[in-house]
Amino acid sequence: MLKLLPIGAVLATIISTQLPVTSNQRLQLAQSPLLTQPYNSTSQENDQDGAILTTALVVSGIAAGGYLATKKVNTAKANTDSPIDQASSKLQKKLLILLHNDRTTANRLLAHTKQSTPQKSVNWAMEKVIYDLERDRA
Repeated sequence: MLKLLPIGAVLATIISTQLPVTSNQRLQLAQSPLLTQPYNSTSQENDQDGAILTTALVVSGIAAGGYLATKKVNTAKANTDSPIDQASSKLQKKLLILLHNDRTTANRLLAHTKQSTPQKSVNWAMEKVIYDLERDRA
């Protein structure tokens, strides 16, 4: 939610800069009561409103895309820090062959073994997972 706060500030800034108000318009608004005069819309105001709406939609689309892109990058970083990536490459290959290249299962099994015995190394946990798989399949 806090990440979306700057997006709202950017949108408010863009919209406020898109509304040109001259000093005569400010003077007229200050002198006339708003409730007594009916609102008359001109085509120029409609075009300006359309441009503001288009700009706001484009900016919000870009902001949403940027947010989703950073979220995917963070997810990708989390996958590279998985337990299987910390073990030796020889053990990684052997385990992935046993699991038919299912990395999520390998990470789950390794994390469970590592949680059961936190004092042991990642390579030890990997060897235990491989041993248990081979034992259960025999």
